[in-house]
Amino acid sequence: MSGERWRLLDATGETTAARPVAPAAGAAAPPQHWPPASRYGTSTVAIAADAAGVVRRSVESLAELPEALPSHALVGGLAVMVRLYEAHRVTTDFDEVSEAPADAVAALVAAGARRTSNGVEMPGRGVRLDLLDAETPLRQLSSMVRALDGPEEERAWQLAATCRYALDSAVATDILVVERESVVARVGLPVALAGALVALKAHAAVAPDRQPDKAAADVYDAWRLVRAWGPSVIAEDLSRAPVPMLLRTVAQLRHLYVDDVDRTAHRLRRASVPGVAAVGADELASASALLDALEPFLVWDPPTAGLDPGGG
Repeated sequence: MSGERWRLLDATGETTAARPVAPAAGAAAPPQHWPPASRYGTSTVAIAADAAGVVRRSVESLAELPEALPSHALVGGLAVMVRLYEAHRVTTDFDEVSEAPADAVAALVAAGARRTSNGVEMPGRGVRLDLLDAETPLRQLSSMVRALDGPEEERAWQLAATCRYALDSAVATDILVVERESVVARVGLPVALAGALVALKAHAAVAPDRQPDKAAADVYDAWRLVRAWGPSVIAEDLSRAPVPMLLRTVAQLRHLYVDDVDRTAHRLRRASVPGVAAVGADELASASALLDALEPFLVWDPPTAGLDPGGG
């Protein structure tokens, strides 16, 4: 699995460059020195075990996944913990994006997992794995934008785009769970970038059918990621996303952390989710700096064919 974040491929599949091709005449130029070197690369992340052993069981379950699964990457709460380097909000559910979720579920069931409505349950571990559909390539998704008809189709498109971007830009990561001075669980797998997680969390938080506590957790996780890594790093993570996806992500972030920030703060105060702290509107509004950092990437759609999902 490559430690490089991006590869640009020619029609034969050979690596041709480490930077995007020049835009067509008259098109807006990308920012200078773009894209910058990755701040991640192949990395190792150590997380302290929680008292209930939930993080350990989750990582042990991931380590037992069949090697022949379709391309996949860790997203959701456990991925947020990895990117924050701490188990701030433990959960018995974890999520992955998958290039072929139906095939992945079939392989997992054949290996002994129990099928659920959104994925599988790992017997003996007490954890569930939900699989999100990342089947459609970004180039194909981009060609569908003009045909979208109404808010429901736009929401479905945004979910598909953010899931696929999280898959394509994921980075190989070695996750260690540490208890006292010992490593008690370990797994290596692709993990979504912090910026991709912010986009996924923002999209989930504004979903009309999202449960209030889950929406509050989404808002909190996204805010913590922006605070931990800073707006420029999160913007870098999202710099290769299709412009239509970024425009929707910016609108969602603006709604949560600018236009409706008082209501967002109220949601957090009312939340009954362990690990989600009440954060004031002024603190939440600090995430709005990400909007300015993303602005240069809203005027030039980079090529998507060169995104490397971490294979080869």
